[in-house]
Amino acid sequence: MTHEEHHAAKTLGIGKAIAVLTSGGDAQGMNAAVRAVVRVGIFTGARVFFVHEGYQGLVDGGDHIREATWESVSMMLQKFNVQCFVKVLYRQ
Repeated sequence: MTHEEHHAAKTLGIGKAIAVLTSGGDAQGMNAAVRAVVRVGIFTGARVFFVHEGYQGLVDGGDHIREATWESVSMMLQKFNVQCFVKVLYRQ
């Protein structure tokens, strides 16, 4: 990848947003997929959000939608339940 292509990739997501939600239940590889979506989204300049409580959380909005950070998925591969991870992630 050339320097210009690398720079272009880092700006593809500027002005865009990605919502990440799961529909419940465990699924093999889901943690890795969610982590990849978050990190690629952030790398390309997009804002990435976790949606808690699935589609209902998307409809209800408010506290059900939280912005994701690079660090918020740093331990995600060690977790085995995406739904649990997303719910506990922002309790502070």
